[in-house]
Amino acid sequence: MKLSIIKRIINEELNRLNEMRMTKGFRKATENYQDLMVKQQNLKKKFVAEKQPKKREKLKKELIALHKKVQKAEDVFNRALMGEPIDPTEI
Repeated sequence: MKLSIIKRIINEELNRLNEMRMTKGFRKATENYQDLMVKQQNLKKKFVAEKQPKKREKLKKELIALHKKVQKAEDVFNRALMGEPIDPTEI
């Protein structure tokens, strides 16, 4: 085999492997979204378990603020998902 053919095959394989990996932006968006969802879930558990009205009101405000952050993270996640390279053979 000629050296040029071997180089071309190696480049094709490296490109294919790069397409299979998540991009840095997508990975970061996924981790951020996941962390916020876990925080929101824990805060909801605390809210449901709390019996004192003043503490419930405080937790409610925190939940509302966190929900806005989760919505923003979800938008970033969806934008990052749309920017991911797609392999036409997997569709």
